[in-house]
Amino acid sequence: MDITKTKHGLRMSQHGVVISELRTSPGPTHSVADVLAACISTLRPEGRIGVLGFAGGGMQAPLCALGVNTEIDAVDLDRTSFELFREHCPAWIARVKWQQTDAVEWLCAQPKHFDLLVEDLSVPSDGDVFKPAITWEVLPELIRDRLVPGGIAVFNLMPPPSGIWIREVEWMAETFGAARLVSFDDFTNRILVVGKALPSARELGALLRSELRRIGSQQAGRIHVRTQGTE
Repeated sequence: MDITKTKHGLRMSQHGVVISELRTSPGPTHSVADVLAACISTLRPEGRIGVLGFAGGGMQAPLCALGVNTEIDAVDLDRTSFELFREHCPAWIARVKWQQTDAVEWLCAQPKHFDLLVEDLSVPSDGDVFKPAITWEVLPELIRDRLVPGGIAVFNLMPPPSGIWIREVEWMAETFGAARLVSFDDFTNRILVVGKALPSARELGALLRSELRRIGSQQAGRIHVRTQGTE
């Protein structure tokens, strides 16, 4: 993990890929984390929220700026990023119930109490950063089965090594029933929002942009939302 100081905090990267922008005060990171935080604020600001993959707590600054105060359950195998978060953002530690453990093992042990689950896992491989195989093969059905009725899942996706992910994304959308795909002008990531019932793509796009503008995030004018699959 490469750590560099920024104007508002720290930047964590691996193999030249930014993993997290850790702000030490409430506000936007101007990254994918802002949109993940806006998804939480827009869709499920209360209730039980879980995050698989802590990524240095990059969502906490935008969540604070958006007024989301819900305690978040977070898991990650890497303790390094959490220790940086604890050192540089001590006032926010109470907002996070963090555990160092395997995401699948942890989810299997949880009751079906989650209103929203965010999948934000990544693994380094061959000088780059990718999603682990469990994102495509195991987690969609497991996450679905840990949600309350009407619960929502948010996946932060990156292209697999093959560069082809259409079938995987379509299968994930079918697993949940309804899906919206958020794309970026600045990043190769795609955010897949899935559940039994969701706002239309137009409505969700408007809601996300409104939240992003509220905190001054540059992503407000750089995202695009469309329906994934058929409903």
